[in-house]
Amino acid sequence: MKVFYYLVFVLILIIGACSLDTEESSSTTTTTVYGDGSASSPVDLTDGTAKEGSVAKSGYSYYKFTPASGSGSYKLAIASLSITDSASDNSSVTTYLYSDSGYSSELDNESCQASCTLNFNYQALDNGSIYYLKIYGYGKGTYSLTVSQGGSEGSVNNPVALTLGTTHSGKVEGTSTYGKSYYKFTTASGSPDAINLTMTNSDSMDCDLYSDSGFSTLASSTHSVCEAGDNLTATFAIDGSNPLPASTTYYLRIEGESTTAKASTYNITVASDSGD
Repeated sequence: MKVFYYLVFVLILIIGACSLDTEESSSTTTTTVYGDGSASSPVDLTDGTAKEGSVAKSGYSYYKFTPASGSGSYKLAIASLSITDSASDNSSVTTYLYSDSGYSSELDNESCQASCTLNFNYQALDNGSIYYLKIYGYGKGTYSLTVSQGGSEGSVNNPVALTLGTTHSGKVEGTSTYGKSYYKFTTASGSPDAINLTMTNSDSMDCDLYSDSGFSTLASSTHSVCEAGDNLTATFAIDGSNPLPASTTYYLRIEGESTTAKASTYNITVASDSGD
């Protein structure tokens, strides 16, 4: 009989131990993993659509986006930024922008200490091209990212085409150093002195006319300041006297003159005296 009770006691101990193991396994803590994408497989950001993301402490997250609203300047809004266990009091995240998937051709980098909007130096990006973002976290971070078009329009590779006789309402955003808008137009056929390029604008700005699609060869001898109501046919006379020739394609770059970032608006019209 003593043997029987001894066996029952041992059995109870075994059952209790199994029950304890089950309870311990059910209380396992889940660890949050921070970080998005990789250099070879970045996360897609949709133009104009917010994307929730995160970054690891002293680590990188990787993203890519394709400008779909047209060529021009683009900006990145970082909202709901939350950083814990930070290794630095000066920066929460730093964002790097690249034009290639190898992350070697850096276009810009900017730091963000709280929710902010990064303007990538207001530089023009090409519609349909893919750009790559790398975000460094000084601590464990979560955020919402939104890429959207800024104020400037067109780019060197994709300038906005101006139609003869049609007024175009444009805008340039940035400073006298950063931020430009790009256009192209073809002068009317016939007598060169019948060509008009007029402009009205909210601020004085710099307008440079080029004869090549690379925006490198000035068609006029000097850079020009464009005032409201300017007739740019006279402003951009070749060699200071001869008007623009007919049936010729020109490329126009517009930039602000402000030392602080601002947006300036204007209207441009390319037409002949007859309105063609």
